[in-house]
Amino acid sequence: MFRPWFLAGLVGAVVIGAVEAIAGTGLTGTAVAWAGALVGVVLLPMATQLGLIVGSVVFGLRVRHVIFGAMREVASWTPKRVTFTLRALPITLRAQIGPWRSPVILRCWLAGLLSAAVGVAVVVGGWLLADSAFWRGFVVAVTPLMLYKLWPQRVPLTTSTGWLLFSLPRLKGAERSEFVAAPLAARAYEALRTGEIDAAESFADELTEKHPGLNATVSCRISVLEARGEYAPGVLLLLKHLSEQNDLPPRKMSYLLAGLAGLGFKAVEAGQLPAESLLPTAKKALEDAIKLGYPEFELSGTNGLLALIEGDPESAVRLARTAADYNHTPLSRADDLVTLARAHMACHDNAAAREALAKAEELAPWSPRVTETRQRLSVA
Repeated sequence: MFRPWFLAGLVGAVVIGAVEAIAGTGLTGTAVAWAGALVGVVLLPMATQLGLIVGSVVFGLRVRHVIFGAMREVASWTPKRVTFTLRALPITLRAQIGPWRSPVILRCWLAGLLSAAVGVAVVVGGWLLADSAFWRGFVVAVTPLMLYKLWPQRVPLTTSTGWLLFSLPRLKGAERSEFVAAPLAARAYEALRTGEIDAAESFADELTEKHPGLNATVSCRISVLEARGEYAPGVLLLLKHLSEQNDLPPRKMSYLLAGLAGLGFKAVEAGQLPAESLLPTAKKALEDAIKLGYPEFELSGTNGLLALIEGDPESAVRLARTAADYNHTPLSRADDLVTLARAHMACHDNAAAREALAKAEELAPWSPRVTETRQRLSVA
């Protein structure tokens, strides 16, 4: 009850009630105004996200995946290079957007500007129509929400429109260099997505030469090692990188710690590093990532692998299935499906394991965990 979103909703409901009491519309008017507010808090984020997607396309960023709705997946299709996913509850709009060519900062700023313009247009349109209970409730909701969106903030998995507009152009030092290096890193990840590991390694080597020591560079090198099934070297490289970083912001640190946890669990699972020394470190990294703001729900797959390692296959099935159902990244989803398949095997349900593995093979047939699990199932 003390979460910010709940308190904001409660205050908003009280304000709307007071406005309608002054307007003399009674309980019916108040209920209609609350409905307008609900429509507003759903519509405005979708409008700003739509503006960001359109801006990304217009100004040369790369849109990889567009997700409409929440909850379970209903349908998904991929015309050309963009995947569109429809989910059961149509109340959100999200997209995976990334850099592709320079200048990255200018392109991101212009996309953020269009996002803000669309959001402001929705608010202004609401005010122009605010002569009824519904639209009064609508503007009471969307006006402070738009102001909140224009406030610069960047937390794990979320970047506000205001951050793109006001903080991004002022970036300096390593943070600015991360954006400069982003197009090359994006090409490395695109190569990994299609299983072109040698090409990805070539991009990672180029990044190392041009931008040594950056988080983007280290992350690319670790991703290449992971794609080759070399989890132990990846863990050691990440631990070395973390030991050299003294001033990372919480957002970036949470990403690195979440990555350390997942990579560490894979190294233990593969027998490449001893569980007694690495497992406590990886578990601590997982806990710290959550404390720094990384959404625990997004770590269901990592927690599922931990449950499998610790001998709790039933929990591993539940967590890995949840992760696979809601994960939007093909490589991560393939990993979750492999964990699910192995958990089913531990529960002596090889039929379900084969079904999960077949889905993983559609996404990343070259993945070391996919091929190893296929071999184990074939023997079984």
